[in-house]
Parts: sequence; C-alpha cells; structure tokens
Amino acid sequence: MGGMADPSEAFSTLDDFLLSLADGVSHAQQELSRSGLHGEPGRQFAYHLPRVDFELKMNLRVVQDSKLTNRYKSIRALNLANKHLLFRPLASEETSTLEIAAVVRGAFVAVPANNGLPAPVIELTVVREDPNAPVVQVTARNMAGEALVGAEVQFNIDREESFDISAAAGRTMTVAAGTRFDRASVLTDADGKAEAVLTIASDQARGLLAITVDVADQTETLVYEVAS
Repeated sequence: MGGMADPSEAFSTLDDFLLSLADGVSHAQQELSRSGLHGEPGRQFAYHLPRVDFELKMNLRVVQDSKLTNRYKSIRALNLANKHLLFRPLASEETSTLEIAAVVRGAFVAVPANNGLPAPVIELTVVREDPNAPVVQVTARNMAGEALVGAEVQFNIDREESFDISAAAGRTMTVAAGTRFDRASVLTDADGKAEAVLTIASDQARGLLAITVDVADQTETLVYEVAS
C-alpha cells in the first residue's frame, strides 16, 4: 500500500454527488415498489417517493482543470480560465478555516414520464433496397393506435457503441466520417411517420452500426450491418 492519498482527490464535482443521490433515490423507489406487492388481496399498498429533500454541507475548492472544461463544453462552451468548483462533504468534527464551507440544498421531485400520458408505441423498420443508403423509417403512435403528429424524431449513430458491438462480433470497425444520416431531425407526418437516409461512406469498413432514434422521450436502438 502507498502513502496517504492526495487530499484533493477527496473533492469531486457537484454533478457526481447529485447523480449518486439520484441513483440512491431510484434504488429506494424500486425497493418500495417491490415491497408493495406483498399483503392481503384488497389491502396491498404501493409506496412512492414524490419528493426527497436533501442538504449537503460541503467544502469548496477552486481548481484550474482543462479536463473539466472539456467535460462541460457541451453546456458551457466558453471557459477561458479553466476554473471549476470542486466539493467535498464536510465531516461533523471538521472545521472549515482555509476552505469555504457551503450548504447545498435541493430536492428531487418525481415527475411522471410523458406528462403522465401512456408511453407512445414506436416502430422502426429499415428499407435496404440500396445497402449503401438504407432508409430508417419510424412510426409513432399512442396506446390507442392514433398517430403522433409533429413529433420530433432524432436520428444518430452511436460511434462508441458501434465500435463495441463490432468488437464483440470479432471485427475492428470505426465509423467513417462520411457515414451519417442525411437529416438528424425530422418531424412525424400526419400518419405519425418519419424517415431518414443513412449514407454509408465508400471507405466504411465492415461491421455493425448502432443507430439510436429519439422520439417522445423514448430512445430506440437498432443495429445495421455493413457487409461490404
């Protein structure tokens, strides 16, 4: 075993703490839902966590870290100073002198998915008439079979997942720059349908492409094989 760890390693970003809390709330709700299955018929209860309040007493530290800047570039594009706040839980016996003590308060509130409406039914099909330009078709309906009109459908290629599933199949495959959808976002028509063409680049190696389709707060995934 080595010496004591660098004290700065005990600090982390606030989102790490919040995500850990969210995981705990989710796990607790799953256990509560499972326990609700017990009891006499007609006297069964289901327990829910509509709200969880929390208070975190933290020490703060300001650091300069280009890796963190890169981590958050999608939500904070400009951060020339590379400065970030790191947090560490404040132990009960600890006094905060050199560092700033802070209290982070918040609440997790349960929000029904899809505004409480039944989950939509999403169907995916691939038309392979042209292997180098397959058409990914989406049909979105509600539980009653009615078309979802004007819903935004987003088409994407998951490059990391494509590499992983290809590797699992014994192939080394990287998604070529020219392999992409002709349209990243399409609105469903009067029949609840939308489609986009997947262009397979001429230099695309053989392998498996992981395609994700996001619509109505749902993500569907399909796999397309590039055979030649």
